[in-house]
Amino acid sequence: MINITVNVFCNLRDDSIVDILKTITYFEGVTIKFCDMFDDAVGYCLLISDNPDEAAAFKTGSNSKARLFSVCIASNNNCESFAEKIDDIWPSNESIKYTVARFKKMINYINHCHMEWFYKNLYTSATDVLPAMAWCKDTNGLFLSVNEHLSKTVNRSKDECIGKDHLYVWRINNDDAGPNEQILVDSEHLVMTEQRTVKLDETLITDSGNMKLNAIKAPLFNEFGDVVGTVGVANDITNYINAQHENALLIESVPFPVVVVDVNWKTKMVNGTMRRLLELDGPIEKFDYLTWKKYFLTPKTEPIIDNERHFVNQIFTANDDRIKFDFQINEQDIIDVFGNVTGHIIIPRKLGPSGEMLGKPAI
Repeated sequence: MINITVNVFCNLRDDSIVDILKTITYFEGVTIKFCDMFDDAVGYCLLISDNPDEAAAFKTGSNSKARLFSVCIASNNNCESFAEKIDDIWPSNESIKYTVARFKKMINYINHCHMEWFYKNLYTSATDVLPAMAWCKDTNGLFLSVNEHLSKTVNRSKDECIGKDHLYVWRINNDDAGPNEQILVDSEHLVMTEQRTVKLDETLITDSGNMKLNAIKAPLFNEFGDVVGTVGVANDITNYINAQHENALLIESVPFPVVVVDVNWKTKMVNGTMRRLLELDGPIEKFDYLTWKKYFLTPKTEPIIDNERHFVNQIFTANDDRIKFDFQINEQDIIDVFGNVTGHIIIPRKLGPSGEMLGKPAI
């Protein structure tokens, strides 16, 4: 429960109204504090006055530590000149029962203002601490909000981004907008028309360079269930993709056979040396290392297991008549930063007839 205290200042010729207002019971989470006029106006403050000038001056007062509201109890003849300057006008000649009802509604209005600010601040604070870019867009693709991470990434203030489209925010020249931008537009259209969450990778070509984003987008609904836009979160995976590409180039370029599998021994990569060695054709996913090891190789030595260094080393003889040499196979675990095994690197090195490593491991 979010609690709120409303400080009420009353300056009325008829004190009996104030006495009655002090007896009212309010809902949980709202505390009404009646204050003297000389008390500091801090927090949520409401002035009830029968002086129009005083009510208008209080409402327009400057105070960074307070949010000010004012009500004037006056006759209709005195309302026109200051009606737009204050929050409400209560007729001076009406029953106290109606005045009490108006007071309750005014307190409820102040509470709604507080909750509106609170949840907006809650949303902003929650999204700003995300280590990812987050945003909301309307149905036309214009930004309704962006978080701090996105603001810093595009080097624009949040206010600069609001009401602008993707091309402006990311500094993409309209003339350079191509298939990548169309994919982005199509994905958001899909989110809104099918009203479902979409995960995808997006490529951005900006003035500051190319970026690869891993994005999640979902529809944004109003209280009646109508789609009014989209929300999204994205991570910059450019460095990760580049690292994967560099690792693939490294493994492909080494002059000896290499096979990379995941934690379930499903093939992820077979370098060129291994493909030429076994004369492999077709997609690398068709190569099953465990099947090849079981049916095409015969153990020649007992396995050497090093649990500390996470590898197994063993010599095998090939059952294939075309291969006139033995293999010394090293199976090395791939360990993540948490110590978990995420895959394996297999290096089948060719051995000569005497069991010695051949001078040229690649064929």
